[in-house]
Amino acid sequence: MLSLRPDMASLSVGSNNFPTRVYENSPDLVAWLSEEMQRYDIMPEVEAFDLSHILQAIKLQGDGKLHKKLYVQFVMGVKNAMPADRAIFDIYLQEVTRRAPEAVWCAAGIGAAQIVVNEWAIAAGGHTRAGLEDNVRLDRDRLAPSNAALIERAAEICARYDRPVATSAQAREILGLRAG
Repeated sequence: MLSLRPDMASLSVGSNNFPTRVYENSPDLVAWLSEEMQRYDIMPEVEAFDLSHILQAIKLQGDGKLHKKLYVQFVMGVKNAMPADRAIFDIYLQEVTRRAPEAVWCAAGIGAAQIVVNEWAIAAGGHTRAGLEDNVRLDRDRLAPSNAALIERAAEICARYDRPVATSAQAREILGLRAG
């Protein structure tokens, strides 16, 4: 689908065990995907499921294998992968900012971890991902009525930290994407 030229596409730069399967991303697959993303002028959204993925993304960027600005997303709360743990979040953030200070980073929490990871990321000055792809509940007792409800909840956190929500044009500028 990369030939359809989306602005961004997910790129997992390593493998890990998910609860029921191995999420396999061989070096050959990663190289091919990154080449295709360069070919079609697509920015990789590096989904990091553990620290080695963050370090590998930084290495690939340094070697000129990742197109455009480095954008790393900590995906936290997937069983058998990166837990939603504040101390680990802090270590990952420290490593990204130390090793790749020009990188844009984001954090996403899966399931019940979504709200807490949203808050950690916003409070730390980064970006966040929210929505039904990662979580279907507003809280333990209520399903989210829509994707918009989860986005609104993240926007409320932004307001508490005096972090305005970016417009689409501002988001494109932050990420270094071509004008929409």
